[in-house]
Order: sequence, then C-alpha cells, then structure tokens
Amino acid sequence: MMKTPSPKYLLLILLFISPLVVLAQAEKSENNNLQQVVQLQYIEREQGIDDYETIMLISDRYIRIDELAEASGFILYDDKNKIIYSVSHQDQSVLVIKEHVFTEKDSPVNYQLEYVQLADAPTISGHNIFNYRVYLPGMDGETCTEIQLVENLLPEVRQILQNYQKIISGQQVKITNNKVTDMQTACYFVDQIYNTGAYYKKGLPVQEWHSNEHSKILTSYKKTSVNKEKFTIPENYHQFSIDNNSKTFID
Repeated sequence: MMKTPSPKYLLLILLFISPLVVLAQAEKSENNNLQQVVQLQYIEREQGIDDYETIMLISDRYIRIDELAEASGFILYDDKNKIIYSVSHQDQSVLVIKEHVFTEKDSPVNYQLEYVQLADAPTISGHNIFNYRVYLPGMDGETCTEIQLVENLLPEVRQILQNYQKIISGQQVKITNNKVTDMQTACYFVDQIYNTGAYYKKGLPVQEWHSNEHSKILTSYKKTSVNKEKFTIPENYHQFSIDNNSKTFID
C-alpha cells in the first residue's frame, strides 16, 4: 500500500514549484520553423535508480519526452495518428506503438475512487489542489494510484496527455493474458494496464505515485517555442513493434 505523503511534505513540494509555474505567453515569431508548445518539467523516481529529470513538450498535435541527462533517445507521440514512437539512438531503432482501443469493462479487477480537495494546500495560478486516489475495494483498501492535481489547470494540454496514456495502456491490454497473478497483481491491472488517464479530466497532476513505485513531481511549466524538427523521427532508423513479447520489423 502506498505511504501517503503528509500534508507538510506536499506543502513543501508545492511551495517549491509555485515560484516556477508562471505561465508566460511565448512571443510570436515570424520563423515558420518554430512551433509554440507548453513545456512541462518533472523530477521522476523509480525503484533502484537515482532521481532523474524529464522535459515534456506539448503542441496541439505532438508530445515529445526527453530525459535531461541522457541523449540516448526520446519518445514522440502523434495524436493525429494515435501512434507513439520510442526512439533509440544507440541501436538506431524506433519502437512503434499504435492505438489499441480497449474498455475498462474487460478488466478482471474492480476499483474505487476517492477525490477530495486538499483544504490546507496553497493554490497554483488560482486553482485548487485535489487528491485523486484509486484503490481496491475491501477492508484493506489498497492504494493503486495516488495523484495530487490542480483542478482545471492547462485544459489545452490535458486531453492529449490522456490520449497518450490510453495508447500506453492499450499496448499493455493488447499483450496481457488478463489474469491476476503474483506478478500481475490487482493494482497492476488497475494502474498500469487499464489506466485510462481519467484524472486528466479533473486537472493537471503536480505529483503522482503509481503502484510500480514510479513517482513524479512537476517542477515547472511554461509556454515556449521550439523548432518543428523536435517532432520528427530519424528517417533511416529501423522501425519495429512488439506483440506478446515478440519483435516485428515494420521496415
């Protein structure tokens, strides 16, 4: 079960990011090679490795995700075609993940939802902070996902973020045998396989915790302009897809 962050710990995080979350309008440019985007920056944590920073660039069509300390590759999501490209420079390859439509009704696990305002937390850009907790029914009520989000913040990017999450989950649904086991726990199905990103309907997450011990904190967001080439993939890299752990080359 998740160890819920104390209000004091959450407050420190929010006070840390609050000075950085001024959303300035990017200057218009006559350079046709530039694309206006919203830039989100995170500190992420996974079990067994050091914290790392990521940057997410979000346009009206694309999402690009880079790890700041690494230049080994990046992730690109095309919302028009509903495709994720995971680019690896090391072996000059691109993992292609296409949309697989699914429904939560097929999940072998039921869950419950708790959504409450954090009354003592400061506002961000005038918006309130809420706690979004997904947990299993029963006496223990094991927490599968816990997110602190800013209600109604950045509606222009939240839909594409949810669409991206659905593509990730759709790939997991596609290759799962849909059976709860010691390895594929109930929370695994709720949080990593049938996760539709419904929390994006409420607001923008500023802190996330997931049942695989992956957590992330939003440290800043702003509007800026980047070169449109940021939203392209190398043409000469081999593309492949994965189906039930087998690799299929596309070109």
